This record gives sequence, structure tokens and C-alpha cells, in this order.
Amino acid sequence: MTPVEPIVLKIAETTLCIDGIRQMLDLLGAPEYEEQKRIHRQKPGEALIEIAGRLCYRSYNTAVNPNVTMTRSSEEYFKNTLSKGDGSIFEHASVTFAFLNVSRVFTHELVRHRVGVAISQESMRYVRLNNGINFWIPPGTPEHVLPIMENAVNHAFETYTMLTQSEQWDTLSMREKKALTSLFRRILPDGIATNIIWTSNIRNLRHVIEMRTDPSAEIEMRIVFNKVAEIMKNSYPNIFNDFITVEQPDGPPAWSSVLRRKV
Repeated sequence: MTPVEPIVLKIAETTLCIDGIRQMLDLLGAPEYEEQKRIHRQKPGEALIEIAGRLCYRSYNTAVNPNVTMTRSSEEYFKNTLSKGDGSIFEHASVTFAFLNVSRVFTHELVRHRVGVAISQESMRYVRLNNGINFWIPPGTPEHVLPIMENAVNHAFETYTMLTQSEQWDTLSMREKKALTSLFRRILPDGIATNIIWTSNIRNLRHVIEMRTDPSAEIEMRIVFNKVAEIMKNSYPNIFNDFITVEQPDGPPAWSSVLRRKV
């Protein structure tokens, strides 16, 4: 058994098609909006969300819609939007994370969040283990439990290895290899480390961060989504500036919005 730690990496996020935005703003009578907002300096996801939100009221400037008497800064715009609970516009932007060395306990819970997400997970029907099991044991595990867990994991891998070494893999078709790999994986523990790529729109991310950093959430979920929350707070300050943390005695802090939950 090789001890590992969960790793969280942001690997992709929404980008802008500037030419299309320029054409749209020109057709809407607000060509100066791009320069006024300095869109090229904004975070693309935040810029897109603000552009989409302002379309609803044509609030790019006071000339386009005579009902508009003022144009807020981006920071003010997002604070006002969050306080009102206008969450749908946050679905326009998305962020993709790689979660590495997480357990299948983690991924079983992660896939419960289905709305606004995309998931690609390492397949153990195709991936055959030959260098041991990577395994993460939660902090705070009682000392007397540790050796028992380690022995159980090592025993499972020894049995798995015995089974895999009993086959002549070079003589098998891919279909046969896949069937045997799928069969033998059934004796491996749910705590085995795996890798998954997860994409979520930002509205859903706000919701999942609150749910999965809550003190009642499973500890691995709390650890991973605390890292996600830190990344999002740094990457999208205007959208997450309403989030606060509450320290917890048994692990990472809980994150929640002070303006509007479940935006």
C-alpha cells in the first residue's frame, strides 16, 4: 500500500470569443462596453456572466435602455446580483478540475451531483494494477485501526496479484482482458486511489462547495472541496466574494455565502 494525498488541479475554464462579443455589442448599440469594462483584463468566466446578465436588461450603458439610470462596476454588479439571488446567469461559465488520488468513496458521492456537470473517470475495467495500491487514510484515524486497515489493503492486493498472475495476458483479446480486469477489481477496496475529471458550471459549484464543506459531509469531500473553494475564491473573486469560512475542529473550514445561499 502506497500512501497518497488527494490533489486538486484547475485544468480548464470558460474562454471568450472576442470577435463575436464585439459584433453582438455593436448590434445592441453598445460598442464602447468592451473598452469601458476592459473585457480583455477581466476573468473570461466573470466577463461572460456579466455580459449575459446585462443583456437581460440591456444595461450595458444608460443610452441603450432609457430605464437604466446608472451602470454599476463589475464588483457592484456581482454583489447586487448575488444579493437578489439571480443565479441562472452563473450557469454560462464553467470550470474543469482534475481530482487525483481520490478514493472511489469520494467519486461515488461526487457523481450524485448531476446537474450542470461533466465527468470522466479512470476505468478499472481497462486499467490493470501492477505496482501496488495507492491509498489515502483520513486524518484522525485511530492508531490501533491503522495497521488493521493496512493489512487488509495489502492482503486484497496480494490476492488481486495472484489472480492476475494466473492469466496468460499476451494470449488474450482485449475483450477477454477487459472481462477479467473487471472481474478481479471486485475484490479491491473502495478506498483505492483513482482519478477523475469534473466540469461544473459556476452556479452549481457554489452549491456543491457549500454542501461538501459542511461539517456533516464526508471528510475526504470536505478536504477536496475546501481546495476547490480556495481556487475559486482566488480565480473568481467577484463571484465568490460573498463566501466566508467557519473553522472546524475536525478538519478544513466550512464555506458558505453571507448574501444568498443556493444562488
